[in-house]
Amino acid sequence: MAPLDLDLLRVFDHLHRERHLTRAARLLGLSQPAVSRALTRLRDALGDPLFVRAPRGIVPTPRADQLAPEVREILRRTTALTRPEALDPTTLERTFVLASVDLLEADLLPRLSALLSKEAPHVSLTSRPIGSDPSDALATGRVDLVIGVRSNIPPDAMSTHLFEDDFVCVVRAGHPTVKKKLSLEQYTSLSHVLISPAGTPGSVVDEALARKGLSRRIAVRTHTFLAAPRVVASTDLILTGPRRVLTAMARVDGLQLLQPPIALRSFAVLMAWHARMQHDPMHAWLRALVKRAAIASRGAR
Repeated sequence: MAPLDLDLLRVFDHLHRERHLTRAARLLGLSQPAVSRALTRLRDALGDPLFVRAPRGIVPTPRADQLAPEVREILRRTTALTRPEALDPTTLERTFVLASVDLLEADLLPRLSALLSKEAPHVSLTSRPIGSDPSDALATGRVDLVIGVRSNIPPDAMSTHLFEDDFVCVVRAGHPTVKKKLSLEQYTSLSHVLISPAGTPGSVVDEALARKGLSRRIAVRTHTFLAAPRVVASTDLILTGPRRVLTAMARVDGLQLLQPPIALRSFAVLMAWHARMQHDPMHAWLRALVKRAAIASRGAR
């Protein structure tokens, strides 16, 4: 028996569907003689005429009708190996795990959840802190995405830029000494709230002040971005933090926004994942959704 290959199975499938040798050849991008030769090989391999001439083309034999569903299933499975089936988010059932800081949770999670509820209602999200070893969490699949600043992103991970942000200062509305503009002297005379996720001293602000031979007094150090504005709202302390989140929270907590009196570099927020997930259709869909949520959130500022 002559061996069957996928090209022969494709010829069989087109002949069975079209019932016409010339039309099948045209759809296959082959000449009619080439299709005739392929049919001869099919007949030799399967021991059956498979197709016989008819007034308007060809008709399949009972053996060809019997084989047709099996041939189509083989071709479908083969195609799925090289070209995965289109993803339908509405039927997707999966839990994705995102690692981030509460600042980014507060910014991205509401919009990401809104997109999911409309487009993938059976998908669930779990958010957790980035932790001490995000590289291992991504490699083992405990985390699907890490979202954070460059220092949060494992060097061996794949990543993409989500958005840029800069810094803004906030004080409570009606602050007794701060009006519409901050001087550097006033800034350093105030007591500050410091957001330190790792609980360690120092920050971009302190580095910038130190370059000028200045320092500030930290009255409250917190590891959470969401607690800090609430502390400011009920005290005369000042907070310097990411503009994107503090602008939104200022409206809720009654805070006054002020430009920092010292130059502070902007920063990028990135999304990272393990290289093994690069071509996974579900993971690629999730990354695209996070990107859309980041853009939507930026537009709402």
